[in-house]
Amino acid sequence: MAKNVIFMTALKANHDAHIFDYMEWGLKTWNWWAKKNNVEIFLLEEPLCDTELMRPTWQRWYAYDILEQNNIEYDKVALIDIDTMIRWDCPNIFDLSEGRYTAVKDDLSLEWTYNSLMGYKKFFPDVELDWTEYVNNGVLVLPKDNGKEFCDKVKNFYQDNIDELRNLQHHTLKKGTDQTPVNYLAKEFFGDNINYLTKKFNMTHMYKTHAFIDGIFTKCSYIWHFNGLPREKRNEIMKWTWDMIKENYV
Repeated sequence: MAKNVIFMTALKANHDAHIFDYMEWGLKTWNWWAKKNNVEIFLLEEPLCDTELMRPTWQRWYAYDILEQNNIEYDKVALIDIDTMIRWDCPNIFDLSEGRYTAVKDDLSLEWTYNSLMGYKKFFPDVELDWTEYVNNGVLVLPKDNGKEFCDKVKNFYQDNIDELRNLQHHTLKKGTDQTPVNYLAKEFFGDNINYLTKKFNMTHMYKTHAFIDGIFTKCSYIWHFNGLPREKRNEIMKWTWDMIKENYV
């Protein structure tokens, strides 16, 4: 019987040399939660191609192709960043998706978001996307009926613009990889039919909001995203988090 699937990337050729340190702590929480909710986790560890040619964040949009190649039956698919942890009693995000493209808004860095939107606007001259609609790609639930079609749209966009996108990401704009283009593509594809979950389901930039003080983030949210941290600190903080909460995963 097909299950809902959480798709994560932890590529061995990733530019983040510390990924295999910190992913341990996140996976401890996700594996426990997935078993509890009858969800399957698929971890992509081998890159589809050179990660300098296609960053891991772009490679995840091949999720449906990869699942099918591995003979994994799926119902709904969620794309989840490997630098996240999930609280033991988090509600089922697949149920909360209501069958729609589901994400959490990301508005904590207006300067970054605005400049990123402007930097990629030339690819989407007819798409009106306000910064207040901007979402973080770390927790995405794809709709069952047209999620694969949307992934195909993302893949085609990258392949059609690969040289210019790589130049923007590596040399000129340097404002993220897939996140902003995917925001534009989602607006173009889904229009206003996007389901926004509260920030409890993707608490980002925690170092900016002082959420680490007394571990308060573990008490007031469900999915913790350790983005924006110096890579050498991410493992330390995620391990500290696990040591603080591990008694709940029994």
